[in-house]
Amino acid sequence: MTDSILTERQREDYRAQGFVGPLTLMPVDEMEALRPALTEVLNSPGLAPAPPAEQVAGRLASLVADQGGDSPVPYIESRHLDSPVVHRLCTHPALLSAARALYGEDLLLWRSTFIAKADGGPEFQWHQDWGGVYAPGEEYGLEPPLHFTFWIAISDVTEESGCLRFVPGTRAVLPARPHGAGQRATLLVEDDQVDSSTAVSMPLRPGQCAVFTDRALHASGVNVSGERRLGLAVRLTVPSVKVRPHFPRHSCVVVSGEDRAGLNTLTTPAR
Repeated sequence: MTDSILTERQREDYRAQGFVGPLTLMPVDEMEALRPALTEVLNSPGLAPAPPAEQVAGRLASLVADQGGDSPVPYIESRHLDSPVVHRLCTHPALLSAARALYGEDLLLWRSTFIAKADGGPEFQWHQDWGGVYAPGEEYGLEPPLHFTFWIAISDVTEESGCLRFVPGTRAVLPARPHGAGQRATLLVEDDQVDSSTAVSMPLRPGQCAVFTDRALHASGVNVSGERRLGLAVRLTVPSVKVRPHFPRHSCVVVSGEDRAGLNTLTTPAR
């Protein structure tokens, strides 16, 4: 097992604050050498279908990764299932060693999402990533809700390009409202629930990442850098959590240890 890149103090900070970073997965020049291959993945669709029109309005995904009017979802969603280069990044040894230090040996990769914010791309308002429901009777995500995210910088992620910001110590699921009229609009936390005076910015160099819980309150600003901001959100959980499929060919991948619970459909991506 690779020694964890997390110190004991960082593990304590993660438990107290709900996030920790920056963590270095690889040197800047190694990520810069990898970036063309990752960018090429974004030029063709993967396994996820475009969502129906009635589900589009209000999804944060619709604000990024412009595909000339096409839905970005097939290009950005769970590309580890069809792209070996994305799968290798999602299972980087340093990432998995940090994940094991936080949540134990047995881990599932259930989702990954490219976050491609163009120059001039909008802010993402305060929100949480917990696996809740879109509406009464329409469940999605995880049961019980429990996952954590490694947000990996593929390009430079600066204050000017709209880096992630976190409010430390958020543990409760906060009141939220749909971002738009779509059936699956992203839920945004009400402004009166956020003490933004305590917010912490998280600039990242290429090859660095932040890791945060599903209840960590986070946002990002407008990209005014003149360059596209590109990252990959790698979402992990534990085998005792039931993952509801996001699309017909969606499955989980055992990335560490084994699945002793047998609750989920598993697959082995192309390597």
